[in-house]
This record gives sequence, structure tokens and C-alpha cells, in this order.
Amino acid sequence: MIEIRLIPALLFCSGTLSLYLAWYTLDKRRSTLTHIFALFAGSVAIYAYGYAFELLSQNLEEMLFWSKVQYLGISYVPGLMLAIAVCYTGRREYFSRRQTLLIFAIPLIVMVARLTNPWHHLFYRSATRTASDAGALLLIEPGPFYLLHAFFSNLAFVLSLFLLIRFYRHTAIPYKRQTLVILAGCGIQWMGYMVYLTGFGPPGLDLNPLMLAVTVPMYALGILRFSMFSLVPVAREKVFEEMRDGVVVVDPDFRLVDFNRRSAQLFAEIRTTSIGISLKILFRPYPDLLNLFKRDRVPLAGEVELTLKGQSRRNYFQVALKPLFENSGREIGSIITFTDITTQRNFMEKLARMATVDELTGIYNRRHLLELGEIEIQRFKRSGLPLAILMLDVDRFKKINDTWGHQSGDRVLKAFAVRVRGNIRATDIFGR
Repeated sequence: MIEIRLIPALLFCSGTLSLYLAWYTLDKRRSTLTHIFALFAGSVAIYAYGYAFELLSQNLEEMLFWSKVQYLGISYVPGLMLAIAVCYTGRREYFSRRQTLLIFAIPLIVMVARLTNPWHHLFYRSATRTASDAGALLLIEPGPFYLLHAFFSNLAFVLSLFLLIRFYRHTAIPYKRQTLVILAGCGIQWMGYMVYLTGFGPPGLDLNPLMLAVTVPMYALGILRFSMFSLVPVAREKVFEEMRDGVVVVDPDFRLVDFNRRSAQLFAEIRTTSIGISLKILFRPYPDLLNLFKRDRVPLAGEVELTLKGQSRRNYFQVALKPLFENSGREIGSIITFTDITTQRNFMEKLARMATVDELTGIYNRRHLLELGEIEIQRFKRSGLPLAILMLDVDRFKKINDTWGHQSGDRVLKAFAVRVRGNIRATDIFGR
């Protein structure tokens, strides 16, 4: 038998702890998430204090009064819990302004319905005070507004768990533990509520505020141990997902742990179902990239040329690998970044071509021809091998320009260059 006389003391402790945590989070860091959590903890405190005084009441009138006080907090707990899940996971796009107003309009309706119940009896159809071996309890017959509150509460639980589970599956490892803590707290809270609704607990005894006494400290554990409100995974997601560089996180065995949107855009092999698979398997189509990872030098940096799946052109990437360590010094994985430098590389090649190639004919210009000629002469002096130098001239070229114009002369030079290149070896040097 549960000793009800001990429960008020536990509820007073729970309410006080909730108020302290509400103050602590706001004092520690002010953000949308901490404001919502403070309101949540404050609502839980009102619930806990009200129910404690209800259990200590001497008659039905006092119990009904403290029941009204409770609903100043109970009404808003489901909506605030859902708001925490939405804000924490960064899924505000799931809720329009109208839906957000609805989330808090229903609690307001529930609260007003409870406060005005003596005039319409649509929240509690009836309420009686019953004696038990452990103390007095309030037994109620629910009305339509009470059922609305129950439906909304369960819907908020389902949506919160869905958002948190989805976020847990896709988030990086450093955020999984704190998300798991919040998930557990939400699950415990729902379990306590279902025990009360289904009547599996002691008749008339609401175990939900006791479950909330566990839930709020679990949220606090997320604050104190895993720095929930300073890490703010939403910030991580905004920065990580919107980076122009592809970023991949791997474990010590080189298995894929996390990746951002840009990585999935670059590599068709990287997708959600690839998590847990070694990059040595995923990147088999790119042997040059795998060879880069085989280097012993860490942190690693280098350039690699790849033809990505679904593309015909070559792409150039600056690849960097940096190991991640715990405070103890143990390696827990690595971060690999892929910076697309294709545009810069093509531009540099264009500049190099402009500096070495004659724009009109496409053969080496005079400056580069002399540079390569000097190299060949030095090689000839060292090796003693034969060296041939051939100078060609176009007869009566000036007459072509004077008679037919410079554009015709240019066409003659182009045709001449094409004819010569077609009759020399690839290793021969040809310039103008």
C-alpha cells in the first residue's frame, strides 16, 4: 500500500526542485529553449504543489479548490513539452503560426473549463471525496473537456516522441546521449499519465506529478552533464547542414557516423542507409580518394581528382581529415571535409594556358617555346643525344594579309598549325 502521507512531502520537494531548475536555466543561459523549459518546470511546480495540498485537504471543498490550482499548471504541461521537443530538434517548420496558437489555445480552454466547472460540469461531471486506508482521495467522473485534455496530452506525447526519436536517429554521436535522456524523461512522463488514465494505479491517486518529479531532473541532467542548453543541437544542425563543404564523420574503424547535406549532394553513395558502413566500401569507385586516406600523416590534407557518379566531368577536391579525441586522449573518430575546388582549379588551368599557349593557333607561345627549348638544350648537353630544331615560314604571308585581310591571314595560320601538329609526335615541341 502506498503511504499517501509521504507523497505530499515528495511533491513539495519536486515542486521546489522544478522552480530551482526554472531559475537556474534562465540564469545560466537565456534562449528560446531555456525560456520554454523554465515555463515547463514552473508549470510542473504548480501541479506538484497543488496536488500536495489536495492530498492534505480535510474536506471536498478544499480538494476541489486545490484541484483548480493544479490546472493552472497541468493544462500547459503537454503543450510546453511539445514546444521543447520542437525547439530542441529544430523542426519549427512542422508547425505553422496557426498550429502553434492551437497548441496553446487548447490548454487555455482546458484551464478555463476547469476553473468554471461549478457552472457547467463539463470538465468534471461529478467529484467525491473517498477515504482509504492510506488517506483521502478525490474521485472524479470525467466530462468532455477533461477528455479533450486527455486527447491533447496523448497527442503531444506522441508528437514529442516522434520528433525526438527522428532527431536521435540522424544526429551526431555527441548529441545522442543528451537526446536519449530527454527521450527517457518524456517516456517516463507518458507512462505515469497512462497509468493514471487506465486505472492501473491506486484508484483516485494521480501518479503523474510523481513521474514528473523524475522527468524534470532528467531534463536537468541534460543541462548539467551533457550541456544541453549550451550545445543547442539546433545550432549544430544549422551550421553543419548549411556548410558549403561536404563534412563526413567516421568512427575509428572508418565507418560512417554522420554527414551533412552537402556530402550527400556530392556523393550519391552517402545516404542515411549508409550509416555504419565503412568508407572503404562506400568509396570503392574512387581509388584515388582511398589512396589519400592510406597516408600515415595525420592530420591529413591533399587534393584529389574524381569523376562523381552521374557526372561526366572531372571534379577537384581539397580533402582534409582531422582526428577527434576525448578529454582522456582516446581517439573516437575523425572528421573529413571535402572542399570543391573545381572552379578554382579550372581557373588556374585557364590562366596557365593563357600564359603558355598562343591564343590564335593553340600552340605554345614564344615565351613558353623558349623556356621548353632551353630545357631541351640542357638535356642535350647532358645526354649527348641528337637534337633537331626546325624553323618554318609561310611564304608570301604578307601578301595574303594585304590582299584578303588579316582575318584570312589568321585562318591560314590556324590551318598551318593544324597541318604541322598532325605530322609531328606528341613529344615534339611546337610553338610560334
